[in-house]
Parts: sequence; structure tokens; C-alpha cells
Amino acid sequence: MKTRSINLSVSLLAMAFAMSAMSVSAQQKKEIIFDTFHGQNSRNAEVFGGLLPKSANATIGVNSSEINDETLMDKEAIVLFSLTKPLAEAEKQAITKYLRSGGSMFLIFDEERRTPLNGVGINDVITPFGMSLTADAPVRHNCGAIADKSAVCAARRELPYSGGRSIKGGTVISKVNDEGNYVHSAYTLLPGNGKLIVMSDGMAGLLMGGPDGVRFSGTGPSDSKYWGKDSRVFMEEVFAFLLRE
Repeated sequence: MKTRSINLSVSLLAMAFAMSAMSVSAQQKKEIIFDTFHGQNSRNAEVFGGLLPKSANATIGVNSSEINDETLMDKEAIVLFSLTKPLAEAEKQAITKYLRSGGSMFLIFDEERRTPLNGVGINDVITPFGMSLTADAPVRHNCGAIADKSAVCAARRELPYSGGRSIKGGTVISKVNDEGNYVHSAYTLLPGNGKLIVMSDGMAGLLMGGPDGVRFSGTGPSDSKYWGKDSRVFMEEVFAFLLRE
């Protein structure tokens, strides 16, 4: 009888310890906010959730209202993917304040006909941190981009790029694979372990491209075999870098 009591006590203690550990783990889970208030597609948030490193103990939540201090409170990062609607001045101020306070942001933009640069006003947010998006880059259709081995990428990556911009400032992650010195993606380290990562074309974010892609093929989505076989692994590496402590 005494042995049973001891075994029961041990079992209860083990259960209590396990529940406590689960509670602490849940409390420490990092949350990335994917904004959909400015015309973005919420389905991309689900896709991005599958790209997060398991070791980071992170999840992606969706924001469907105006961005403010409360939206960003205790969040590991905010993702802005192909905004089509303007950012209000109060939203710009909230994001800037958040980034100055140790927050991180992953911005994916695109060409003018999809994401109007001045209309959205995103440069007002990133320029204070030494980065800016340019006008559309005059490069050839389906030219692709290359990311060399770096602090972000473990090896050389081939990425899709067709109709996008360039980036000024920051540390280059990937460059457009055509004539001219156009930047596909770059980052800046911020105070408090924050990071600002910017992509000037949305194709890698949509996991486009494939091993059968042919550079410069086609004239549009219907007849192009988009070059760039490493979109998924590249995006996984970018998220791992974003969450790296």
C-alpha cells in the first residue's frame, strides 16, 4: 500500500512538472504578425507558418485591423507582404517606434503595378533605418536573382525575379541576375536584436520558380517557366535569420 502511494506521488509530481513545462513553453512562444489590413492575402500567412524553423518555437498570427502599438506589443516581428493600400501616418509611427524598440520586420514589396510605392508610403517607414525601395528596375522578364552564401543563406540560392524593384542601403542578401547592380533582398540589424529584411519582388515569397525554369522564357505568367528553384529553402533561411537570437 505504501509502495502504491509513493508511486502515485511520483506520477503526480511528474504530471505537474510536465504541465508546468508545457505552460512555460507556451508562454515563451514567439509570435510573428502577418498583416492583412492593407490588401494582402491571408493564405500566405498559412504558407509562411510552414516555413518557420521548429527550433524557434514560433507561430504566425494574422492582423486584420489598423496597425498600432497594441498590435505590435510583445510580437517578435511583423510581416508586410505586397501591401496595396496606404499606411496611415499613425501606422507608420507605430511601426517605426516598434522597430526602434527592438522589434523586427520582414517587408516583401513588388513592382509598381502591383504595389504602388508612394501610394503605400512604405519608404517613410524604412528610410529612417537606412534602407529604401527604388522605382521598378529596368531588367528583362524572368531574369531571376542570385543569393550567395552569407549570414542568411547556407549556400548559393537561385531565385525567381520578374518585374520588381531594387533596394538601397542595408547588407545585400541577393541580387537581380541581369545587367545593372539591382538588389533583390537586403537586411539591416536594428537595436535590441531587431532586424529589418526587405525584398523587392514577391515571387520568392509566393514560392514560385522550379527546377524546370528557363531564364528569359515567356512574356507573362501564362507562358513563362519561371527560373529560380530555391524559393522554399531561401524563405526558410530568411525566417530562421529573422528569428535568430
